[in-house]
Amino acid sequence: MRRQLSTAAIVIALAATATACNSDGVDAKPDNSASQGAVAPDPGKGGADKGADKGAGAGADKGGAGQDGGQVVGNTVTIKAKNGAQLAVTLKNFADPAQSDNKFMKPSAGKRWVAAQLEIVNTGKEVYDDSPANGVKVTDEAGQAYTHSIGSTTAGANMPATVKLSGGQKALGYVVVSMPENAKVKTISFTPDSGFAKETAEWTIKK
Repeated sequence: MRRQLSTAAIVIALAATATACNSDGVDAKPDNSASQGAVAPDPGKGGADKGADKGAGAGADKGGAGQDGGQVVGNTVTIKAKNGAQLAVTLKNFADPAQSDNKFMKPSAGKRWVAAQLEIVNTGKEVYDDSPANGVKVTDEAGQAYTHSIGSTTAGANMPATVKLSGGQKALGYVVVSMPENAKVKTISFTPDSGFAKETAEWTIKK
């Protein structure tokens, strides 16, 4: 009789333990609510990280990101040249269209000029020696890229043809690019070492 009572007590104890586990949220079926109710990252909070991904390791230092998470006019992006020189590059302004300041030098028929004003600051220890304009590209909405053109505009002084910046020094100026009149600008990018470095800074031009 005592053995039967002991067995019954063990069964009751096991049943109570199972009930306690289920009440703590343990479910025999997988719970898919977490994946179904996942919240998308806030672009406003993650914009700098997205800008860094586009810049192949570049990081946004200041300024807010655009609505799509990319960098916009006024933002600074930190990238490195091939020799390890660290550069803080800012797209200070973008002129579209850019007017020539020379009546004898204008865009060819069916083309227009745009001009990007870049500020390049050497924030590292290695010397930055380059021809910055060669590393600038303007890409339109169709994915076509356009590079530096010879010319100067009323927007401001051109970027120097060559620069050699020690730590703390900077260069500032416009880079002129020729493109079709009807092409819509999507992004502007800058890659050190005349476009051959591994890291690129990129900005989105708002429509």
